[in-house]
Amino acid sequence: RQGTSLMLRKISQQDVGDVLSPLSPVKTLSSNSASATKLLGARLAGFLPPGTTIGLIGELGTGKTQFVKGIAAGLGIPEAEVVSPSFGLINIYAGKKGLCHADLYRLETLDDIATIGLEDFPSGNGLCVVEWADRLGEGHDFFDIIVYFKWVAKGKRALRVDTCDTLKDCLQNL
Repeated sequence: RQGTSLMLRKISQQDVGDVLSPLSPVKTLSSNSASATKLLGARLAGFLPPGTTIGLIGELGTGKTQFVKGIAAGLGIPEAEVVSPSFGLINIYAGKKGLCHADLYRLETLDDIATIGLEDFPSGNGLCVVEWADRLGEGHDFFDIIVYFKWVAKGKRALRVDTCDTLKDCLQNL
């Protein structure tokens, strides 16, 4: 992932089932609670090799941060340590694999995003998870996996997991 450059174009955030993605859809999952969303994140963490980058896209409150807490738990990072980096922009955690957790919600422009140095994090022995990944534009080549979150009923969300070809097999059991 060293030297990865972001190709920045606008992503459309539509229905989870209708969003076009250059990555291949692997699974659509459902969650009825924050606990179930965390469990899905923890399961995903167990399948991913170091250096994997994950983009999270969805409306406010659909469970993106809960999903990251699950990923962290799957990496041996205590849930209590994981907080949304909305104001700090990037949090780094140590576990079985490291975790870089970025939140782009407050950033207005692509220039703002470029200043936080996000491209420096995906290499190494950890995972990099970016909430509000749609703020990057259609720079999907930065991500190995994109998870789209959508409310489908009160308290129930759908998560569509799209991935690059090299990770398809390891995500089939998710």
